[in-house]
Amino acid sequence: MTDTSTLRRLAEKELGVPASLHDYQWEGVAFLYNSSRALLADEMGLGKTVQAAVATALLMTRHDQPVGRALIVAPASLVSNWLAEFSSWTPTLTVRCVHGNARDREAFYLLPIPVLIASYDQIRSDGLDRIPSGTFDLVILDEAQRIKNRFSATALACRLLPRKRSWALSATPFENSSEDVESILRFLDPLQKSERAAADISIRLRSMMLRRRKLEVRNELPAVIFQDLMIDLSSSQRDSYEALWAERHDSLASNTNARAIGTALLGLIVRLKLICNFDEGTSSSSKVEALSYILEDAGQAGRVIVFSQFVDTLKWISARISVPHELLIGSLTMEARGQVIERFSTGTTPRALLVSIKAGGVGLNLGSASHVVLFDRWWNPATEMQAIYRAHRFDRSQPLHVIRFLVKDSIEEDIAAVLSQKQRMFEDVVESVESANYRFTEEELLRILGLSVRDTGTVAQKEVWRNGENL
Repeated sequence: MTDTSTLRRLAEKELGVPASLHDYQWEGVAFLYNSSRALLADEMGLGKTVQAAVATALLMTRHDQPVGRALIVAPASLVSNWLAEFSSWTPTLTVRCVHGNARDREAFYLLPIPVLIASYDQIRSDGLDRIPSGTFDLVILDEAQRIKNRFSATALACRLLPRKRSWALSATPFENSSEDVESILRFLDPLQKSERAAADISIRLRSMMLRRRKLEVRNELPAVIFQDLMIDLSSSQRDSYEALWAERHDSLASNTNARAIGTALLGLIVRLKLICNFDEGTSSSSKVEALSYILEDAGQAGRVIVFSQFVDTLKWISARISVPHELLIGSLTMEARGQVIERFSTGTTPRALLVSIKAGGVGLNLGSASHVVLFDRWWNPATEMQAIYRAHRFDRSQPLHVIRFLVKDSIEEDIAAVLSQKQRMFEDVVESVESANYRFTEEELLRILGLSVRDTGTVAQKEVWRNGENL
């Protein structure tokens, strides 16, 4: 068994892993590294993905550990987030996402790529007949509660994946009954008996599970934990997005003055942002899928605030989540707002609060929240922070976990880049970002849309957006 300090020195020296991992995370890395069958069940926000990525990279550098290839199985909406985490924490390791048709996917499985990331849907289709024996040494299931129904095709395909090591990651391995855990245990140990008593399951679980709670490690944690969650669009969302993206030149061609162009640019960006939230035509939303996992991971005591700039998005989410929740939007009276906040703060958990970022950004005390989700990004980081700090109050006993959704290969990435640049500039100049006025110029809006001034027929560079006031 390799100790934590040895793994830490190796990871920092040979893999370039940043030294910013917390002590409890290094303990988690060592737990996985030394386990052929392991369930990492840390509470959400403690970095299960990072720990698994570093442990995987370490296994592939040690000659005494026979791990040549690894497969990560994750919800489709989280595949890109895994890729981003590997890139940040283990940049020397070659990692690829499985994609394409059946023949393309089969090639991915056969090529000598050290780490592959695939979705549960892909494994359900491919696991039984397209992945030869001996292909992978390590298989990791993210959000492993996805296989809680042991009779499902997905659970069967995961259990049959060829491997020498089995790891599962889940903040909520036990949701409704002991059968949920039993299905995960069958993945971890396929040779176990078909039926086990609850006491036996508990013993087996303790022998291969590591679980830490925020309260246990909070002295190591910052008061606010920020996590940027990279999300892939569903296929129908991507089709709708690409169709609108392809028409952006034509939609601007009829405008002849700077004001009309500015309005058209804003309209295009808002429509693209809305598609990133959900595809109305097919009722598809990768963000809602990701949100459902966050609500699950928050646990029975979780109180989750979901911010969006669009009221229609909040209403759409409301119709599609099963957790008890409230809507807090600008049209509510002050009395109604107070009642909504009271029910969120004192009602039974788990519970969610869906908030318009402008309605919830000021004048509220939401300190009972355990998590904050920025479903889409506001145009001013100061407004975002103002909203976040409605939940980060002085009397908190636990860190606040803030998750910012970001759709891969979309204008959301470009908007985030512009905002980050402006934030750094204002921090350098005035030291306090909260006092900054954020303005999006026509040039910046064109850059977000992948256009140039030539596409609009004007060279005017007027300020067309200030702090989102035109929404």
